[in-house]
Amino acid sequence: MKKLAEYRENAALCLEAMRAAEVPEVKESLQSLAQRWIDLADRAERNDGRDGRGGGYGNGSSHQGAGNPWQRF
Repeated sequence: MKKLAEYRENAALCLEAMRAAEVPEVKESLQSLAQRWIDLADRAERNDGRDGRGGGYGNGSSHQGAGNPWQRF
């Protein structure tokens, strides 16, 4: 679970930096990076439920389910 919290914290930091950024390309890059951290956290969360160890890397798709992933922050 520690890795999961770290991944979500990294995503939140990317979003915070994105809000402060003024250059559109930088904003876009930070948003993309935040999404990758969210995807990694989601994957780790799914793996945690599947094998009980958590923090692993699965072979699932990078984004599953409906809804806005940014609502988590």
